[in-house]
Amino acid sequence: MKNAIELWQDMYKNEPPWKGGPNNTIPLNLPAVISSEFARLILTEFRIEISGSQMAEYLDGQLKKDTLELEKFVEWYCAGGGIAIKPYVSGVDENGQPTAIKLDFVRSVDFFPCAYDNEMITAAVFVEGKKVGDYLYTRLEYHELSGREYTITNKAFRSEQIFQYDTDGGYTVNDRFQTEVPLSSVPEWAGLSEEPVRIGNMDKPLFVYIKVPVANNIDTASPLGVSVYSRATEVIEKTDEQYGRFWWEYKATEAAINADESLFATDKKGKPVLPAGEERLFRTFDFDKADNGSGFIQTYAPEIRYDAQSKGLNKQLQLIELLVGLAPGTLSEMQDVEKTATEIKNGKQRSYHTVNAMQQAWQRGFENLIEAMRTLAVLYSIVPDGKTELNCSWGDGVLEDTDAEYQRRWAMVLAGKLKTEDFLQWYFGCSKEEALAMMPEQTPQFPPEE
Repeated sequence: MKNAIELWQDMYKNEPPWKGGPNNTIPLNLPAVISSEFARLILTEFRIEISGSQMAEYLDGQLKKDTLELEKFVEWYCAGGGIAIKPYVSGVDENGQPTAIKLDFVRSVDFFPCAYDNEMITAAVFVEGKKVGDYLYTRLEYHELSGREYTITNKAFRSEQIFQYDTDGGYTVNDRFQTEVPLSSVPEWAGLSEEPVRIGNMDKPLFVYIKVPVANNIDTASPLGVSVYSRATEVIEKTDEQYGRFWWEYKATEAAINADESLFATDKKGKPVLPAGEERLFRTFDFDKADNGSGFIQTYAPEIRYDAQSKGLNKQLQLIELLVGLAPGTLSEMQDVEKTATEIKNGKQRSYHTVNAMQQAWQRGFENLIEAMRTLAVLYSIVPDGKTELNCSWGDGVLEDTDAEYQRRWAMVLAGKLKTEDFLQWYFGCSKEEALAMMPEQTPQFPPEE
């Protein structure tokens, strides 16, 4: 799985192993486009709210602060096959008590499960790296739920000294775990305990792992998910190669004039002096030596095979759409796919089922995350315990036009077929009690009879 996850990350960064090479392959950045499109579809109409008590109000505020860039995190989730979310306490008051609960979104390349059962991952290592001076420091945070005892252990390591840097400031290290060092070696880690922290009476881990709901056909025994484009890796590679051939043909068929050197004046070194600004157009040869005679001139303008090349590329894109679960026409050109409104909706069913499954995975993830955050809030006495009701609204904008659906439902309200509070609950993604509170007080249309 490690090699597969690293490949998906390289593809997401548009640095796949097949980039360049003898054929000068040009990546189309399709993995990032696919991940971004899925993230957009998942969150198009997303709303989240926690209600029910002072605890719920506190958790709602903390959650919304750390999910302002949720679309970015969902994109990471799609590319890596999953994402881990680890809540932790932050900030202190005058009594030294934590005041906030923050969220750490951990990419799949930095998350390593160590134990799991049919329901959840019960032990895992989180990896964090920081460069200080000419050294890379790595922190390993190990979480383990054994029975009802929960243990958190932190260890820090230092790499060998970094001597060489790339032109863009990048670097590589051979052994990032060369020497174990105190956590205080990095200022941001200085407040962490050097000794294992143990918490009793725990039923679930203090982290959540949300995976892409696609069967892992790379390692069937692994609890980790697979990238949304894992089954299209080879096709994406061939598509990148096709795109490279497409642009190579553009370059190869670029109009030019083949002309004998005798047609141009020469410079001091005897080289032809081409018309200023037109150097790219002319290609000079000594045609006298080629038996074509001096003064020979020939235009070079072969016809480009645009239709054949573009259709071939489009077919590859359609195959990728099928393999990743996107609707036809998302990546490919529309004129080759759906023709009628019914066909368009039927085509969108593929995206709908894929996106709906991922929305349900995030729904379960948020439920477990709220439970973990609540555990920390009670453990550190940040706020009194209380009822927490999670309300996630996802909508179905993948299939429906939101404006058209609004008009349809409002027409049902006016016709007396739908209650106003149900309409408000759908539109604002709130609870029924909140919808009732939004409604204005009823005023009589006629004065009461005396």
